[in-house]
Amino acid sequence: MVLDNPLVVETAARYGITSAQLCMRSYLQLDLLPLPKTANLAYIANNAEVGFEISATDMDALETAEHVHDYGDSSFFPVFGGKL
Repeated sequence: MVLDNPLVVETAARYGITSAQLCMRSYLQLDLLPLPKTANLAYIANNAEVGFEISATDMDALETAEHVHDYGDSSFFPVFGGKL
């Protein structure tokens, strides 16, 4: 799972945020619309706290992070399939 990727976890820790927040913010900085999936109100509120900027260096590092190779039926999607 991308939220457990060591690079994602380490980068999020440096910013003092969760892996989910880092992923959400990185998508926004790529001009993509993240669609988090949760019914937990606490997670929804936490995921919305993305009022920070990820440095260009960290964005480059995240872009080269190991891709998750199998998202099942969703593997065709460019973000998940490493085609973006």
